[in-house]
Amino acid sequence: MLTSFFGKSIPLNYLILGVFIVAGYLLGAISGSLVVITPYLLFVHSAFIILSVLIMLLLDFIIRKNHLTKTNTFAILFFTCFMVMLPVIFLQHKILLANAFLILALRRIMSLRSDKNSSKKILDASFWITIASLFYFWSLLFFIPLWIAIIQKPNSNYKQMLIPFTGFAAVLIINTAYQLLINDSFAWFFNWMEPVSFDFSKYNSPSVLVPATVILAFYIWTGVYRTLRLSAVSIKEKSNYLLMLYVSLISLLTALMGPEKTGAEILFVLAPISIIAANYIEGFETDRYVEKDITEFWFKEIMLWLVVVLPFVFLFL
Repeated sequence: MLTSFFGKSIPLNYLILGVFIVAGYLLGAISGSLVVITPYLLFVHSAFIILSVLIMLLLDFIIRKNHLTKTNTFAILFFTCFMVMLPVIFLQHKILLANAFLILALRRIMSLRSDKNSSKKILDASFWITIASLFYFWSLLFFIPLWIAIIQKPNSNYKQMLIPFTGFAAVLIINTAYQLLINDSFAWFFNWMEPVSFDFSKYNSPSVLVPATVILAFYIWTGVYRTLRLSAVSIKEKSNYLLMLYVSLISLLTALMGPEKTGAEILFVLAPISIIAANYIEGFETDRYVEKDITEFWFKEIMLWLVVVLPFVFLFL
């Protein structure tokens, strides 16, 4: 049973999910490319395969460190399967890089609940967000959950609200110096801001539309559950509980604001959706019945099987 297997956190789970990402990348990205594979492209693809696996492991580290779920691998199972559902993600290397830096920022944002080294965490988060914006401009929207986290944290003060501007300015200065040294040009700054596009014509393809619909359905279903359960959350956990909802909304807005809609931008919402979906699966164990109900058990079992099987089905769309 998948609920029993991924309800534990064992090395075999990570190995299986890592192999799943590699298989998804090879089948979805490389086999779907018309470009002749050269040693350089082989190196690039290998690097991004490793990056994709590291993103999954980093997400798991954030979840464990901040106790965002119970001790299980449901969240990274959802993340991996959702990512493999949309192989176009693996073709958009800039989005992969931007998402990796945003997850690094998320690590710092979620850890602000602890009041240790707050200034350093805020600076790090702003630094990673600004670097992400160099690959995908609208990543800058993640400054919103950063400021929300600063307001929510213990012993917050107005000086800490100003720290993100320091990280932002530092990256701009470093990148400007780099561009002047390498390209002898300041033109990057004027091309930095990307136009917003609402052309969803590429979503007409079943290989993008069907997975995107499934992921959106998961988001709505589990998001409503999380909102309705808010009153049952302890005061201690409520700030992080709400913060994850804010992050998911900003992630969705970040995806919508992109200059081109290929389906790859959905990657930005996968991490928060995966955490919320994992909380939903966990919630069945204690929310309604003292004894486990067989209907609930099979409901979440079928849900997990669908998430695992659908990526293979979508590869043939």
